[in-house]
Amino acid sequence: MTHNQPFQVPAASGEFYKPSAKNSAKIVQFADEDRTLPDGSKIIYAENDEKIVLYQKRLHDKGVTYVYERKSGKIFVNGQEGTNDDKRDMINLGKYMLGNCKESDMVTISVQKS
Repeated sequence: MTHNQPFQVPAASGEFYKPSAKNSAKIVQFADEDRTLPDGSKIIYAENDEKIVLYQKRLHDKGVTYVYERKSGKIFVNGQEGTNDDKRDMINLGKYMLGNCKESDMVTISVQKS
C-alpha cells in the first residue's frame, strides 16, 4: 500500500470499508508491507469519528474485519453483528498488535476530505 492509495479493507460482503467523506481517518499499519506479527498475520487499524476498524489477515485464511461503531456501541465481524465476546476479541487483537511492534515499525496515514 502506498500513501496515496485509498484505505480499503475487505468486508464479508465483498465491499470495502471507506472512511466517511465528511471526516478524516487515520490508518496504522506496518511500514514494511512484508512485516507480520509473530503468528504470521498482517494487521491494519483504522479509525474515524464514527468507527474503529481492525483487519487481520493470516496466511491461507480469509481476513477478519472488526468494525466497532462508536455511537451505537455495536460491533460487526465480517459484516455480521457481533457479541461482547467479539468486542473482547477485537480489544485483545489490538493489544496483541501493540505488544508485538514498536512505534518505529509502524506508519500512520491520515486521510482528509479534499
